[in-house]
Amino acid sequence: MGSGTAAIGTSFVRASAIQASRNMLTTGYPPLDSLINGLRGGQLYVFCGTSRFIDEVVHRLAVRGAVEGKVAYMNNTNYYSEKTLVKLDRLAFHAKREGVDPSTVLENIYFAAAYSEFRQERVTDAVERAVESEPSTRLILVHNISSFLKDNKNCKRAMEGINRSVSSLWHLAVERDAIMVVTTTGEPPRPFVSSMVADLANVMVFFRDVYGGANAVLLKHPEKATPESAFILNGGETLMGRITPPFRQMYQEQLERLRSDYVALLRDPNHRRAFELLLKEAWDREHAAMGNSEVPLVLDALNLTANVHNRGAIELLREGLRERDSRIAALEERLRRLEVRSASAEGEEG
Repeated sequence: MGSGTAAIGTSFVRASAIQASRNMLTTGYPPLDSLINGLRGGQLYVFCGTSRFIDEVVHRLAVRGAVEGKVAYMNNTNYYSEKTLVKLDRLAFHAKREGVDPSTVLENIYFAAAYSEFRQERVTDAVERAVESEPSTRLILVHNISSFLKDNKNCKRAMEGINRSVSSLWHLAVERDAIMVVTTTGEPPRPFVSSMVADLANVMVFFRDVYGGANAVLLKHPEKATPESAFILNGGETLMGRITPPFRQMYQEQLERLRSDYVALLRDPNHRRAFELLLKEAWDREHAAMGNSEVPLVLDALNLTANVHNRGAIELLREGLRERDSRIAALEERLRRLEVRSASAEGEEG
């Protein structure tokens, strides 16, 4: 592991206090929860590896934490090399799996981004202030803390910045009984964290992409012998940590909200009738397709189905117009011929 350190104060926490933490959270991945015994307040979890799966875990943790309270999310993204991105569609996807409205998730996550190692300390201060002002903060997520180490000409300075950021937020997490998760790149035995961060960590897990999912290897745990590993299936119902309400239930709730908050305020009676026609002719008929679409929001599924329905109706109208135009053209041709015959007959009579 890296050796960069900084002169940072140390505080000690009784093991009994950690065990007694009432802030508990599961990751939503049963094999991972079994491996690490879930997430506990006041503990620091370091997830390392080169796996895309880590990004997926971060998005899902953000959603699950937002269901329980506030989430502080610190993104470390280097514009000049590897970028770490918050994908709203993934947040919405996992929100749907958890059975919550994505807007609720976004309201409960406060985001901060460091775009360089020089801004990392300032962003850390901003996250600290936000956590201190939000007593309901359940989770502190520090995504890709090692982003600014790659191709850095002064790795020692960058590592000291990482130490300061992690140490400050860890002290705050212990004080507030918040769960803290830090992600980093690199592979054992040299993941991109300093010896200080590795010492502070209660749990360390290394993720490696494998076919169909990820292999999680436990590198450090206060209650388990290491290494221990688990396979995590990437996708499918087996990953779901809680039961998602059936689509029919969310569909009915969305319709009720639309009727009370939207349709009731429409001034044009034709628009209100159009809503009911969409419900009768499109949404209710295509309920099964919408429920199987994996579109994150029920409202998005309604919009998609309405657009498909409207496009189909437009095509029927076009076909009707083409058929009408064809018949009109045929009638015009017959009329022209009749006029020609009539004119010829009048000429012969004259």
